[in-house]
Amino acid sequence: MSALAIEITGERTAVARGAGAEEVELTADKGQSIHAVIAAYSRKHSADAGAPVEVVVNEAGRTNYLTVTPDGNVSRSLPTGPIVAAAAEREVPQVDVAPEPVTMSVTANSRQSDDAEELEGEPEVAPVDVAPEPVTMSVAPIGHLPVSAPDAVRREDNAQQQRPPVPWQRPNPDTSVRRSQAHTSTRSTRPAMSVLAAPEITPGSSEPARTGIRGRLNALLNLGLAPKPESAEMRQRAAIAAITGPIPGFSIVTVANPKGGVGKTPIAVGLNAVIAQHRGAGSTVCADVAEVGGSLADRVSVPPRAGQDVLALVAAQAEAPGSIRPSELSRFLSRQPGGEDVVAGTFDGFDGAALGYDDVESLANVLSEHREILIADTGNNRLAGSWQWATENANVLVVPVPLRRDAAAAAHRMLLDLAATAGSDILARAIVVITDGPGDAPMVEIEAVDAFLEVGVHSVRRMPFEPLFASGERIATSQLRSTTTESLTVVGSTVIDLIAHAAL
Repeated sequence: MSALAIEITGERTAVARGAGAEEVELTADKGQSIHAVIAAYSRKHSADAGAPVEVVVNEAGRTNYLTVTPDGNVSRSLPTGPIVAAAAEREVPQVDVAPEPVTMSVTANSRQSDDAEELEGEPEVAPVDVAPEPVTMSVAPIGHLPVSAPDAVRREDNAQQQRPPVPWQRPNPDTSVRRSQAHTSTRSTRPAMSVLAAPEITPGSSEPARTGIRGRLNALLNLGLAPKPESAEMRQRAAIAAITGPIPGFSIVTVANPKGGVGKTPIAVGLNAVIAQHRGAGSTVCADVAEVGGSLADRVSVPPRAGQDVLALVAAQAEAPGSIRPSELSRFLSRQPGGEDVVAGTFDGFDGAALGYDDVESLANVLSEHREILIADTGNNRLAGSWQWATENANVLVVPVPLRRDAAAAAHRMLLDLAATAGSDILARAIVVITDGPGDAPMVEIEAVDAFLEVGVHSVRRMPFEPLFASGERIATSQLRSTTTESLTVVGSTVIDLIAHAAL
């Protein structure tokens, strides 16, 4: 069984170390418990190892031993082998033990609850006979790890990256300052919780299965069978729970691929709908930021009316900066049946009113006061100012790629160019969505996926063929295939996960 040691160094910071591994710093976002981050990291460590992992956590001198299995279960345990200290390990000099057995009295904190609490005294454990050879003792303060709901998997390398703040976003505190402050604290400031507090519940775990064999049995026999923890239904519920999680301020999700006809607008419309469905009406808005209006207005269920476009909203903001109230903003937005909003692009390009760099920035400034997420549906002109703004300022970049060599090559070149100009950080925040369609060449998929992974893209998702997307008709999300909705939900959860941790 492999070992993992974690020290909680502050209210939102921790340091993890495993045998033969480099030290990993963990940081919790605002509103998120550091214990939930530790739980997710431990589960990922166990899943990657394909075997149970013994976890020892250190917090303010308190010790807790846990065993985490690849399926995400966490249970309390006793140590089975040597544990690597998570921080400054205090080595006790070697002591030569006499040839006869020596009885040692070992103390352990065995009354730990699942949350930080102040304990007085430590009960003694039965005496232990020590073998007659020299013994080296490593004394390290150990903490606790609560059994919490599984979070979306966080990649440690992503958690370390910081993006420079953009004008409309709240500035993020410097990570190094937070770490130095965290290390000066020797005890968690979280309020203690009673040992009688009810355990946390995995999202959706108490609800009966609705799909699969168990779902059919529930429907036919009026049973209440829960889905299996590793089932597709539970993965879908976990994705929905991730979408509803907290995010740091206003964020921009850019859907881009310079090749036309690859499905940018359908995916932008679908993402806008599925995120709003689970985060709440009025939380997201999708805007057509093509230089000269694209097809967004022709694909949504409720088409925008005259005046509900980007330039009209920007002009209203220019006339009275900072004075657009929520009630006035609604005049420029087209509300869809699912509660998401849409802003059409401009179709006056031939009259010299094409959408520019400053126009999209003004649009983001207005929407940042009233919405959580802007989904930017881009055009095909990489030289357009609106396209450059949307890609330069994207918190997350979604790249639709049909199984066609020309579309995959165009997306690959775009990512290489963006990495060269904006830095490789953009690749860690990119999601490539491989889509099926008539005339696609499946043999291209392996080469394309390998090429994107080699470039540095961490997230590659798969989406099945959707007839409504390919038809060119208006998209009513209620008419989408269930597999399409499930795929959009997974992509949406990945988007929210990247947004939530991009500032760490």
